[in-house]
Amino acid sequence: MTTVALNNLWTYIDGLSLKQKDREWLASKLLETKADDAKTAKQKAYVKETLIRALNEVKAAKRGEVKMMTEGEFLEGLKTEGVL
Repeated sequence: MTTVALNNLWTYIDGLSLKQKDREWLASKLLETKADDAKTAKQKAYVKETLIRALNEVKAAKRGEVKMMTEGEFLEGLKTEGVL
């Protein structure tokens, strides 16, 4: 939002006859959104990093630089670690 839009929004909110309870509710909603945005940004960064790493491993395997696991080896590893 632009500064003008934010100022107009504040003028509108300030003009409302909100009780203290209503102001606290509004403030908590604004803060919740901020916390959710930060969490979402961290999750997106993690997914992006993981996908880039996986893509680089596949490219390296195609060049013959590393050996990829077979499905059986992958599943066996998960069983060994107690995931399955």
